[in-house]
Amino acid sequence: MLRQITLQVRAEAGFKVAARDNGVAMSVLDCKAFNKTGMSLLLDLKGDTRAVGRTIAAIRKSDGVREAVEGERTGESTPLLVVLDRPGICQASGDAAIVCLECPFDSDEDVATWRFIVRKSCDLREVLAKLGTRGIEAKIEDVAPVERRATLTGRQMEIMTTAYANGYFEFPRRTSLTELSKVVGVKPSTLSEILRSAERRIMQNALGVPAGA
Repeated sequence: MLRQITLQVRAEAGFKVAARDNGVAMSVLDCKAFNKTGMSLLLDLKGDTRAVGRTIAAIRKSDGVREAVEGERTGESTPLLVVLDRPGICQASGDAAIVCLECPFDSDEDVATWRFIVRKSCDLREVLAKLGTRGIEAKIEDVAPVERRATLTGRQMEIMTTAYANGYFEFPRRTSLTELSKVVGVKPSTLSEILRSAERRIMQNALGVPAGA
């Protein structure tokens, strides 16, 4: 039977740090593995021109990055195709029959959420074993049937509970995003993404939309 797995992992991609340090919001639009060692990631970088430029320059200098090709900027968004040595997380999943639902490199947090579907338990064991051999910390947060509706991660639940308790969802708000970010200890841009992702999952439950849809 298919199972949806949620892991908490320490993603090792240095370009996440580059984006965060420059106040740029980074998201992974798509990925593609090629040959035995390479991978390409299509990123979307949101921020002012100079901050995005600094981020791209830092990404090009990151360990394992072979090439970074900048696309045409639209509004505040700049697409960036990064060709790199396949990260350890992706190597660990390369030989297992899994389908990613949520990319760990899409998170601004050091401990990121990785959601994927497995067809049998040995695939999960294989992924965990290979993560271990590569020194990548991983913790199983949830195992659920694929048809189960979206659930919040532990971090999302913690932040949503704190936001609610501090009046963030009241009208008018009793606390701002900046004030709330100081309470939970993350940058406002990171907090905004966490809240958006959690709100989307809550809406999926309210509308009866399956997780990953």
